[in-house]
This record gives sequence, structure tokens and C-alpha cells, in this order.
Amino acid sequence: MSGVVGYLSELLDSAQTPDDLAAIEELLAEEEQRQEGSKWVARTLGEVADFFGLAKPTVNAWRTDVPPMPGEPGRYPLNEIVAWRLGKVQASPTTEAKRVAEIEHIKLANEKRRMENDLRRGQLIEREEIERDMSLIWSRLSARLANLPERVSRLLPDSAKSAGAKLVAQEIETARREFADSLEDLA
Repeated sequence: MSGVVGYLSELLDSAQTPDDLAAIEELLAEEEQRQEGSKWVARTLGEVADFFGLAKPTVNAWRTDVPPMPGEPGRYPLNEIVAWRLGKVQASPTTEAKRVAEIEHIKLANEKRRMENDLRRGQLIEREEIERDMSLIWSRLSARLANLPERVSRLLPDSAKSAGAKLVAQEIETARREFADSLEDLA
């Protein structure tokens, strides 16, 4: 037993009245509780540094932080220091920015994986493939449309051939422009 607890235990043996006994028991309980709590109290900054697994200069610098690390020479309550550190870390704007960046990074990595999986399953088509196929389709369609005014004019009476071919050519040109504009909007 420590000195104070030993002294109070001896005093307990010499108690003469029930009131003396109750008062000494109360003092003994308070002292035991105080000593129990002191196992979480470091006596030096070196002990604090050991507890956190850090170098002593780091812990020394904590003493000048705003607000400073709790405690005083000879008595550094580790539970208060842990709470103080957590408060500083959680309040740090850099920590919040880092956390947000990490979340964004995770979201992007998940999206990339989802897209890679969709591509493997055949649910996505690469842009170059679509552009190549659309170019081929557009080329074939343009060639077919270029012959259309002449083919339509063959079906018309001689008096309407020229005007009919011209009208069909204008409609085809309008359709080409609208289609080309739509493709540019997609790019």
C-alpha cells in the first residue's frame, strides 16, 4: 500500500466511534479512487511521448499549441490529453479537406471500376469505336442520299423532274445539316 493509504488503514484500526470509522472509510475510499485514477496520469512529458509513441520534442511542442495540451509538470492526465488531441485533429481544416479528398478519390475509383466492369460485360462501348462506326454509317448514308434526287426525278413526269429533283436535294441538304449539328452537340 502507498503511504497515504497505509496511514489511513492504520487510522481505521484506531477508530473509536462509528462516526470516526465512517469518516476514515470515506477518506480511504477517496484516496483509493484518486490513486486508481492516477494510473492514467503521466508524470513527465517523456511518459506522455511514450504513451503516444511519439518523440518528446513533439509532445513538448504540444505545450505551446493553442489551446495547449492539458496538464502541468508532474501531472499530465492522459485521458484529457487524448480528448484534447482528438478535438484538435477533428477540428483541423486540413484533416477535413483530406477526408473529403479521400472520399472523392474512393468515389472516382469505384466509378472507374464500375465502368471497367460494364465495358467487360459489353454494356459500354468505347468512344473511338462509336465515332468510327458513326463515320462509316454517315459516309454510306451520304452516298445513298446523293443519288436520291436523281432516282426520285425518274418517277416524276417530265414537267416536274427538275423542280422535284431540286426540292428533294434541298430536303436532303437540310437533313444533312441537322444531323451534322446533332453530332457536333454530342462531341
